[in-house]
Order: sequence, then structure tokens, then C-alpha cells
Amino acid sequence: MLKHTTVILIAGIVALPVFAAPKTVLLDDFEGELTGWSAGVEVVAADAGHCLHWTPVGDTTPLSISLNFADRGVEMDEWDRLEFRYKILADSINWWGVKIVDAPLGGGLQATYPIPQDEIVIGEWATARITLHPPMYKWGDTPNATAQTIIFRLGSLTGGEGAILLDDIRVVREALRLTGEAAGPTEIIDGSARRSFALTATNRTEAAMTVTLRVETVDALAQVQLPEPVRIEAGATQALPVTMLVPATAPRSEPLTPMTAVILAANDAGDEVAASIEMSLPLPAPEHPCLMVAVDDIPRLKERVERFEWAKQAYAALQRSADKWVDKDIEFPDRGGQWYHWFTCSKCGGRLRSLSPTEHECVSCGEKYSGYPYDDVYIMGLHSGLARAARDLGLMYAFTGEDQYADKVREILLGYAERYLDYPMHNTRGEEGRGACHVAAQPLSEAVWLISIVQGFDCVYDALSENERQTIADDMLLPAAELVRGYARSIHNIPCWENAAYGLVGLTLGNPDLAGAAINGQFGFRNQIAEGVTDDGSWYEAAWGYHYYTLMALEPLATAAEHFGIDLYTDRYRSMFVGPVRMMSPNGKLPAFNDSSRASAMGRGALYENAGRHWQAPEIGVVLGASSRANLQALLYGADEVEGADEQLASAIFPASGVAVLRTDPGGDFAAQVPGVPGNYVALDYGPHGSGHGHPDKLGFEFYARGQLVATDAGSISYGNPAHRGWYKQTLAHNTVVVDGQSQQRATGNLLARAFDDRASLVVADAGDAYPGVRLVRAMALLPDMLLDVTLATSDEEHQYDWAYHSRGELTMTVPTLTALDEAPGDGAYEWAENWRAA
Repeated sequence: MLKHTTVILIAGIVALPVFAAPKTVLLDDFEGELTGWSAGVEVVAADAGHCLHWTPVGDTTPLSISLNFADRGVEMDEWDRLEFRYKILADSINWWGVKIVDAPLGGGLQATYPIPQDEIVIGEWATARITLHPPMYKWGDTPNATAQTIIFRLGSLTGGEGAILLDDIRVVREALRLTGEAAGPTEIIDGSARRSFALTATNRTEAAMTVTLRVETVDALAQVQLPEPVRIEAGATQALPVTMLVPATAPRSEPLTPMTAVILAANDAGDEVAASIEMSLPLPAPEHPCLMVAVDDIPRLKERVERFEWAKQAYAALQRSADKWVDKDIEFPDRGGQWYHWFTCSKCGGRLRSLSPTEHECVSCGEKYSGYPYDDVYIMGLHSGLARAARDLGLMYAFTGEDQYADKVREILLGYAERYLDYPMHNTRGEEGRGACHVAAQPLSEAVWLISIVQGFDCVYDALSENERQTIADDMLLPAAELVRGYARSIHNIPCWENAAYGLVGLTLGNPDLAGAAINGQFGFRNQIAEGVTDDGSWYEAAWGYHYYTLMALEPLATAAEHFGIDLYTDRYRSMFVGPVRMMSPNGKLPAFNDSSRASAMGRGALYENAGRHWQAPEIGVVLGASSRANLQALLYGADEVEGADEQLASAIFPASGVAVLRTDPGGDFAAQVPGVPGNYVALDYGPHGSGHGHPDKLGFEFYARGQLVATDAGSISYGNPAHRGWYKQTLAHNTVVVDGQSQQRATGNLLARAFDDRASLVVADAGDAYPGVRLVRAMALLPDMLLDVTLATSDEEHQYDWAYHSRGELTMTVPTLTALDEAPGDGAYEWAENWRAA
């Protein structure tokens, strides 16, 4: 009987163990002495027996407990599944799953298995069935050859009792095991798309068995060819070649459409195992260029340069950028570069500027830096400059056909092909462990570099010899693509850049495996949009800087895919352009909540050009109508003419983001900076924490009066600076309440009331579980000439409440004179602020 299905993708084949009579070994049922467990857990009576009770507590996330199972006689690599029962006593949970350290499983790193968010059960007993081969991903820098540990890990719990119960932890091994991989790429043979798969069945019993394959399900357009039944001796493994094809006579769907079939294997005893095989419909043969522009675009773009002054200016800027490289000697760094977040002043937090390759100065305080990692950040700038040069030179070749541009791109590409694999692998710590790359110190930066490199390659593809193309692909493009692809394993802004990088390589080389995974994979473009964009149109990480950073990553792949007949311009993608405009302040800026600078909706005209060509929306018109069009994006993607719009913005609630925006018109002689946007503005943050980029700032706010920023959120700073965690990610740095001098825990607040009209706007919200045992409620009313703020803190016990407010301007008070304090009135974040006074 087919009992349940667990899906793990393995290079085109998905193993789905679903057996009738598995062998099991119990690791712990908590009916005896508690051994091997980390601190912070206890055995309690529940569910007609006993189970483990874990109350996750701590100042940092994620939170975890671990089981050392070295005395259980189990080698994880020899088993198929880990199973356990759990009950979550909370309202919601973030990231729930396990990590296992037990070489050779996962190569001795932390073999990581998150339970999909939509499969997590809340409030009742459920069974997790985790397929061990292969891990979803591997975490860590150094393999551990001796440890045998299961780590039960979560991101955070909210609401409820805040506890997790565990029971019946076991490993499972089936009588029949099915593994395999794609045996080659999709091929076109006599008009039919075909792909071969190398399945292998292993008899894990002590008797011979006959194994028969059959097709359980298959997409309507596809067919599957199976081998005859095979006899497999005890303990032996047998190859089972399978072919999947889409006949030439089948109706053609969009390129890269995934075709899936589920194959069942059964033995004499009735045990069954299923495998899902997948192939993507082939890409049309690329006609280069095909990434930034298509061949057919060039005549129209040349005509645009002749007709419009803004296009002429954009083209002239591109030409200047390319021409400065034509006669320049290309010098390649002797090593890869470092993380730009290290390029910051540890004394004052200011940014650095390079006076030379080995001397760097803080622009704020003048402090000088040299050596590692500062010199290596400078080197990363050289790599980035060469990549942009390849892109700009390539575009000029596409426009002009002049060999001087193609020759210089060839020099850059072949130079990197010669060096790329010889550059030492290194990460942000200068080590060879997790996150290590050749050119950059992290996969994100490697991906950003690769995007420009492959765009330049695509533009000069026809000017390269077949041997040169092969060398560049084999020695640089494909290794770099596979490197960054290996890290694109979550819904997050970083995989969007990694998808773009390896996806563009796949498109220009006609590789459907790379392109298909980048677009339709589990963490590909489509799912990033479906799962990462909230109903408000904001990116789920709740920081506007990352929202636009994500958009910048999505655009190159969406643009290139369209040249292959693949439409990624959905309504949900559209909402990412519309949502920020609806939340913007009187000057077009967005709140600097979480790990974000004060991003500008109105300053993103170049990014909105392609959106304006695909969608008609007044919010898009507001941005384009107020922006200069003398930029590359307008030249390549924009409409010939754009129409501005006056979007009348009113107070609004953004429930998915958890932000309330209050607006009132100050009246009098106030002149709006952005037409249709009132001059008084409050943005109150009450909602979700914001994942890893969130700040402990529930009920924090920003405030504009008569178009001027008055109360400001801390925003963010380079992550390598100690102030990032010391100040910016502490509650005291935000306009909210601090309890007992400690920062809030991760929490999601609630909207309690709102009342909006033309003359005033009122909102009431709480801070959720930000402080256990304390309830914080804030009521804010915005009038034409006043902001009223009533903040209530209630608890059963006495606490110190600090009402933090960060205002621009000078403070005047009617209370007694302020006197200077000799030291900060608290520890931690309090020590980052200077000139404390009291009254």
C-alpha cells in the first residue's frame, strides 16, 4: 500500500520512500532514563505516556536542543528516514526541522532538513517523516568525523504556551531502496524531447526479490519508457534505465515547463517505493544576444537614440563607459575579493574610501585602515569593475558591431577563464569552508559578478570562436553557475541573485537544467514571487532596502526569460512595484525599518522602466513621471513616452507587513513635495519581525511633519561594524518602549483599532509577546497640527519602562533643568549613546 509521500529533489529525480513493512530502531520514547539530551528539557506525562517537554528560551535565534545518539548503535547514513512525533504549543512557529551531524551523512557537516512551512501542524500531535538522502542542504565549515548528534531547531515561537513536545524518535530502513539521477540533459531526437534517467534499486533484505516498475502518474503531454522486471539478489543493486519523452506531435507549452512522472517499484512481498522523474520542455535555440536585449530589439533601440534626447544621453553614457576600457590594459587581481560589509570604520561606523589599493580612510572621522580585509574589499571592487566593463563593452558591440568592443570583452572573459578555478576558495572569514567562492567571499557577491560577466558573454557570443565559447563556458561560466546554484535553497533575497546568475548562464548556453531550476525550481523565480511577496506587495523580509535589492535581482532573469517566450510578469510581481509607492512618506522615502537604509520609492525610476512597459498603474506613473529617463534601463526597456500620475494617498493599513500609515494635510501654505501626498505622516510598525533582517522594534514609528522627517528610525549599518548588533539591532535605537533595559524578543503585534477621515487618523496596536509578562499598547492620532501618542505598559510585576524617542532638532522642556550624567543609565545598547542627561 502507498501510505505517504516525501519529496526530495536529486538532479531531476525525486525519491519517495513509501514502504509497507519497514525496519525501525527507536532512539527515544522517553519511557526510561533521559540520556544524551542537552540541557533545558524534561520528561512529562502526556498522550497516554511520556514525552519530552522543551520550552525554547534565549536572547538569540535560532533556538535548538540536541540528542547525542552515539550509544544507540545507529549510523544515519545506513537508514532511509528519521521520524518523530511532535506537538507545538504555540500560535505559530518559524523554521522547524532538524540538523544531523553523523559522517558520512552530509560529509560530516550539518545535514539540514527543514519541515516545509505549509506542512507544520500547530496545536496537535503530528508525525514528521524526514527522508535522509539527500539532505536539503549542508551547513557548516568543518566536517566532524566523530559526532553523532540530532539537532532539533526552530526559528521562533509566538503565542500560546511557547513549548514543543517530542516523542517516539526513530530511524526507518526499507526493504527496497530506490535512488538515481538524470543520466544526461534533455535532447531533441526526431522532434521529440527526451531525457534518460539512471535509477537503481537496492535489495536490502537477505533474500532475492523481483522488482517491477510501473507508471503511477504522468503529465498529459509526456510518456515514460520503463525496463522489464528484474531479479535482484540479496544485498545487490540493479540499474533500472528509464526514459521520459514529450513526442513531437504533442502540443507545445511554454519553454521550460516541467514535466513530471511518478514511477512505482514493487517487489514480491508487496513493498513499494516511488520515484518522481522530471524534465523541462526544451528551450528554443538561443539567437544571441538574448539576455539583456534580443537581436530584433537593436534596430528599434538605435532609432530611439536618434529620436529622443533622454535616449541619446543614456547611449552616450554607455559609450563613455565602454570607450574608457577599449585602450586600457586589463589587469586581473591575483586573488578574489572580500565582503564589502568589512569596509567600514570600526571607530565611528562611517564608510571608507580608498586612497590607494592599500590605504583606506573613513570619510567621517579620517581614521586610516590598511591590510586584510580592507585591501581585499578594494580587490573586490576591481573584479566588479571588470564585470561591468564586460557588460558595457558587450552592449556597445551589440549596438555597433565594432570589433574593438568585442575584442576587449574577449580579453576579459578568456582572462577569467584562465584564472577562475585557480583563485583560492575563500569566504567572508577568509576560510575555505561554507560560503567560499573564487572571485568573491560569498555566493551572493559571486552571483552579482557573474550576472554582468554572462551578459557581456551573451552580447559577443557570435564574435567568439567555438573553441573560445567552450573554454569560457567550461572553465568559468558553468563552474560559477553550479557554485552559486548550490546555495539557492531558500525563499530569500540572496537566492534571487543566485537564480539570476545561473539562470542567465543556462539561457545563453541553452541549458534547460540550469534555466529550468532558476525559473521553475523549488526556490526558483516563480516560487520566490509566490512565497516571498506579501499581499501588500512588500518583500517578506520587511526592510525596504531589501525589497528593492530583491527587485534588482529579479529583473535580469524576467527580462531574459521573456526573450525565450517565458512570461514571468505576473500580478504579484507587479505588486512589488506598486506597494512601496502606497507606503511612501511625503518626500517619497520609505520607513527605515529593520536592516534597511531609508530607501526612496521616487528615486527608483530606472528600476520602474520595465514595469511601466508591462503594466499600467498610477503608482508606477507617479515614479516614472518624476524621474529622469537618461539611464540604461529606460534605453533598453522603457516605453518611448511615459505619462505621470498624481496618486492621492490616504491613511492605510498594510496588514501583511504589519504597518499602519497615518496621513493628514497640514493645510496653510504647505506645498506637497510629491503631488497627491499629504505632508503629515506616521508609519507605525506592529507586525511580523522580518526574518533574519528584522529588528526588535514593535510599536516603533517614523514621523514627518509638514513634509520634514522629525522622528527617525535607526535603520541599519554595514553588518561587519560592531554597532550593527550593538546599537542598530537593539530596541533602544527605535522609537518604542524598552523594558528593564533589555531588547524585545521576536514578536508579532496586533492591530486593535483604527479610524481614518480627512481631518485626523487614529490607530491602536499592541506589541504581542515582545516582553513576556508585559503588555504594550500604543495609540497614535495624527491631526493637521499635532501628533498625539499614548503608550500603555501593564504587568503584574514592577518594571522599568524607558520611552525611547529619536527626534531631529533640539529638545526643549518645561520640566526642571537637565543635568549631565557621569555614565550611561544602562548596559549594552545604552553605552552606544553619548551625552546622557537627566531631569
